[in-house]
Amino acid sequence: MRTLLHCSDVHFGPKHLRRAAEGLFELIDRRRPDLVVISGDLTQRAKARQFQQARRFVDRLPVPSLVVPGNHDVPMYRVWERVFAPFRAYRKHFSPDLEPV
Repeated sequence: MRTLLHCSDVHFGPKHLRRAAEGLFELIDRRRPDLVVISGDLTQRAKARQFQQARRFVDRLPVPSLVVPGNHDVPMYRVWERVFAPFRAYRKHFSPDLEPV
């Protein structure tokens, strides 16, 4: 039987809880899942630096991962980007596929 570990809302950027995010690695060590699923809100405000931090975090996972964007992963205040290219930064740093299976 396969084991999944699910987490969400890591929110890289202001108010990111580094210790909580690092705890995921401890949990992976204990549970040894086959796949880690991260469902959304990788960033707090969809800024490039926040996506870079999230990408480094996901790259450190010692098992395969499946990542999907959340509502915080689209720009909030950059209105033109929010309207015309809301997932541009996510696609650049993670995947053009917004609904992986």
